[in-house]
Amino acid sequence: MNIFAKILAASALFALSVPAVAADQAIIVLDGSGSMWGQIDGVPKLEIARSALRDVLTNAPAGLELGLMAYGHREKGNCSDIQLLVPPHANAGGDIIAAADNMKFLGKTPISAAVRQAAEALRFTEDKATVILITDGIETCEANPCAVAAELEERGLDFTAHVVGFGLSSDEGKQVSCLAEETGGRYFPAGDAAELTRVIGETVAVAQAQPEPEPEPVKEVLPEAAVKAPAEIPAGATIEVTWIGPNADRDYITVVEKGAPEDAYGDYARTDSGSPAKITMPDGLGAYEIRYVLAQSKRVLASQPVTLTAVSATVEALDTPVPGGTVEVEWTGPNADRDYITVVEKGAPEDAYGDYARTNSGSPAKITMPDALGAYEIRYVLAQSKRVLASVPVTLAEVRGNLSAPASAAVGAAIEVKWTGPGNWEDFIEIVPEGAAADAKPLRETRTSQGSPLSIFAPSSPGKYLIRYKMRDTGDVTATIPLIVE
Repeated sequence: MNIFAKILAASALFALSVPAVAADQAIIVLDGSGSMWGQIDGVPKLEIARSALRDVLTNAPAGLELGLMAYGHREKGNCSDIQLLVPPHANAGGDIIAAADNMKFLGKTPISAAVRQAAEALRFTEDKATVILITDGIETCEANPCAVAAELEERGLDFTAHVVGFGLSSDEGKQVSCLAEETGGRYFPAGDAAELTRVIGETVAVAQAQPEPEPEPVKEVLPEAAVKAPAEIPAGATIEVTWIGPNADRDYITVVEKGAPEDAYGDYARTDSGSPAKITMPDGLGAYEIRYVLAQSKRVLASQPVTLTAVSATVEALDTPVPGGTVEVEWTGPNADRDYITVVEKGAPEDAYGDYARTNSGSPAKITMPDALGAYEIRYVLAQSKRVLASVPVTLAEVRGNLSAPASAAVGAAIEVKWTGPGNWEDFIEIVPEGAAADAKPLRETRTSQGSPLSIFAPSSPGKYLIRYKMRDTGDVTATIPLIVE
């Protein structure tokens, strides 16, 4: 397929989206980011997009009011660079083509904000509104297109978004296709020649199809389904739910508060992952429901009431905590997904954390204490809600060391040093000249991780020196003895 055929294919791809727009007004959101300079078979994607618009809008339905919004077309690195270039109006094809031909392509990709602004320009909460997004990249402005789509779908009177993806990988396509899936629209990938050829065929079929007569009203018959789980479940626990049902595309098992609307959902598992499904319960207590939901219509096909019961935990420090030291903490608790043991200042907020260990690593957990002195707490925290299930107070007090070594040694001789002290991983025994400052660079040093006693070599010059115990990070000297090198 030559390049002109590919441009025609891209045009046909976009043409497929236009007949699907069942709205009085629609806005095309065109990607103006710098990545549109990328090429497909030697032709920049921006030129393919312009050609597609020119080809399709020449034959756009006369009764459809179209507009054009662009992003990333005026400034580099600006996530607020979004502009309505052509307000929606009838016979807008020529205006949109001219605006697209004059666009620059150089900025970021604020997909979520652009779609939201397009919806607002169409007064989506009051009127039927359709947005057609044309992008060659994913969101780059720290927003969640899926969450925005869900919000617009919930707030809108009849909001629909269609997405045309240029050269997106499968994973990238999933990150933007939810804009269409959440709003009842369609996602059109534009990739290799085979896909584009298939789209041309679909476009011709749509163009030739005659309107179907209105169907006779029929009584809705829902598929059969069932779910089964324990009647009482510890809050925050992950359980297995056995189910039967139609297993239609994107159907799911979820847990919600009792009586929640049909489109409500909590933690969920798609039915295409098989039965049983693994679901993590909320952290709250009381009455909930586990449901089988038909994704296409959000209809609940089956449900089972469950009661979430209270959970408890304990923590106990097996060692005496010292500043900067590592403590083994024995714990009991629900061991829910990503629960953790941590150390924080006494009275810190529940979502505060210091050094931590996940409970799935087992008990006891190893936690490194802060270097600063004072009152602290070791906590068991439920990761889902950041609620503290158990805590134990600890006080970090100054720990002095003690040294024992010969009073003198020969030049370069090995000296055996016995010591006591915090024994933090990076604490060390050092030799410095007599009278040296606390932060003086040592002549000799060795880590306390070697245990006691340890061996250190005397300096290479005779004189008076000091053997010192120095703390990790803080640089505090906790013990000193003199040494004469002969």
